[in-house]
Amino acid sequence: MKTVYYFLRGGLILMALVIVFILQTALMPRLSLSVTPNLCLCFVSMMGFMRGRKTGALTGLLAGIFLDLLSAQLFGTYTLIYMLLGYLNGFFRKIYFGDSIRLPVILTGATDLLYGLIIYFVFFLTSGHTQIYYYFYGVMMPEMVVTVIFALIMYFPVFRLNELIERIRNRRERRSA
Repeated sequence: MKTVYYFLRGGLILMALVIVFILQTALMPRLSLSVTPNLCLCFVSMMGFMRGRKTGALTGLLAGIFLDLLSAQLFGTYTLIYMLLGYLNGFFRKIYFGDSIRLPVILTGATDLLYGLIIYFVFFLTSGHTQIYYYFYGVMMPEMVVTVIFALIMYFPVFRLNELIERIRNRRERRSA
């Protein structure tokens, strides 16, 4: 019975992640925004602080693999970055309360800034681009603002997904007790 719960939980998170990935890679570039929001990062960070370190890291692993398959960069780079960020967000599970939206927005913004810094150091600084001020103000800050706005929109569906997973877990615990 425990494995059925894990497969159901994993399947729900995987379906939601596939939807978010398709939105990020297929729909968002078609909008007339100057910056594309990082919806996968929003989802990974939200799963991290709603569900914990393991779920955050596993969600980051899947999101990173999806993005690595799509990118022309060294395979595994996005996987490691997203796993790390999901795991780090899992540390905030103890102070997360579902009725407050402040923590998710602040953590998503901080996670996006950390993501931007890691990407800068891994891809740009190693290739000799040292214009961090341009990258910070021209790329990282606009992406963070747009990602935080979309995190406000994404929070409630992800919160409902988390509640559904909790209801399934509580029902499983009542049956086994």
